[in-house]
Amino acid sequence: MTRDEIIAAIRENADAIKGKGVSKLAIFGSQARDDYRPDSDIDVLVEIEPETSFSLLNLIDVEHIIEEATGLQAQATVRSTISPHFAQRIEDDILEVF
Repeated sequence: MTRDEIIAAIRENADAIKGKGVSKLAIFGSQARDDYRPDSDIDVLVEIEPETSFSLLNLIDVEHIIEEATGLQAQATVRSTISPHFAQRIEDDILEVF
């Protein structure tokens, strides 16, 4: 699956993902850089709707929605929980999906 196909598949499931409390979603890492291998996962960065009760279960649900849509393993991270060092490291890779 190409990067554009991955983005399209995630966008097709945006309503289901937003239903879990996600306001924004981006991909980063090898899939975003378009230098992935066949065994690469999708690194996902999510922002949460303010005043939303968001739990680890919601994050796992988001991963499952993406995995079902793309057939690839997803690893989701909440943007507000990443360290400044990690944020700087991935800054150039981030591709906003919605």
